Amino acid sequence: MLALDTGFKKAYSTILDSNVTTLIAISLLFMMGSGPVRGFAVTMGIGLVSSMFTAISVTRLLMEWRVARFGRASLTISGLGFIDRMGARYSGGGNIINFMRASAVGIVLSAVLSTASVVLLIKPGPEYGIDFSGGALLEVQTSSASIEQLRSGMEEAGFTTASIQEFGSATDYLLRLPLQDVAQASGTALIDDLRAAVLSVAPDADFPRSEVVGPRVSGDFADKSILAILLAGLGMLGYLWFRFENHFAIGAILTIALDLTKTLGFFVLAGVEFNLTAVAALLALIGYSVNDKVVVFDRIRENLRLMPDKPLPELVNQSITSTLTRTIFTSTSTFVAILPMAVAGGAAVESFALPMLFGIVISTSSSILIAAPIVLYLGNRRAQKGLAQLHVESEEQRRLELMRP
Repeated sequence: MLALDTGFKKAYSTILDSNVTTLIAISLLFMMGSGPVRGFAVTMGIGLVSSMFTAISVTRLLMEWRVARFGRASLTISGLGFIDRMGARYSGGGNIINFMRASAVGIVLSAVLSTASVVLLIKPGPEYGIDFSGGALLEVQTSSASIEQLRSGMEEAGFTTASIQEFGSATDYLLRLPLQDVAQASGTALIDDLRAAVLSVAPDADFPRSEVVGPRVSGDFADKSILAILLAGLGMLGYLWFRFENHFAIGAILTIALDLTKTLGFFVLAGVEFNLTAVAALLALIGYSVNDKVVVFDRIRENLRLMPDKPLPELVNQSITSTLTRTIFTSTSTFVAILPMAVAGGAAVESFALPMLFGIVISTSSSILIAAPIVLYLGNRRAQKGLAQLHVESEEQRRLELMRP
């Protein structure tokens, strides 16, 4: 029972830190979002709070019942074979992978990819949805007219600037009208006119989705989205600065910035529409990314207290190796959960699902090869200045920190 109590006490700070940082992003998603984005934030928030409660309370009660009934009898929980073997090999700390050997390559490669992504954002730039560019959007389903016939019908009805593209199946089309035309008509009347123009050439047409966004609304969406992302970063920076020393907070925020720029570059390369759903994906990705990094940081912090005389590079390698199984298992399970949405969800959710799949891969690798090396570099600089790696709680801890190799 003592081992159980010690294990939960050590895990408590990790559970708290990782969930609070994610809740910061979710709260901003709810405050800045609207409609489906808010619904997503509420659902994600409820799931996160429920998960945190069960991890701290329900799981502990079940484990205490199990220990009280069976005593010291061995508890075997089998899963995927390769994950079990990886856990047995690396989680115990016996085998340590020297990740820091590739740290310079990882940081340079990440910086190059992020720089290239910024260039792509400037030119050719992302494909903005009507949430940001303003305009009208009409989703059309018909099997009685081709895309050429639909375009001719739009021109005959006077919508010469309308664009039509195929998406999804061969009977699905997306019709867009630029901002200047939307500004000249009321939303309801414009949609009715567009539907009439489509029905004139495709009487069997269905319209699953229609949206109109004026110039003022699209400008508000853009301002709120930028503000939400900036506030999410500042909120996490402040929390991590409070819970850890500042070099941990700086390392996390720099890495998240690199993750976000690469994800934005993915929007351009993949031709994924950047809309409010994409902003939801970016905020969700910020929460996921920092969650992953906090787990590694908490293990580094724990090992700094347990092994104050160990060289910092070795300690960082050991911390990453011991959390590697958890990192891979969590990322894989999240990837598998989102994959069906990306494959079969259609255009309505591709702006969320596809960037999230890309972001999971990027954020997982950055937790190991980017965030930890940055913390190591900043930690070595602190040591050269005679500063402690952790919040100093006693003179004995200060003395041990200053004696660190």
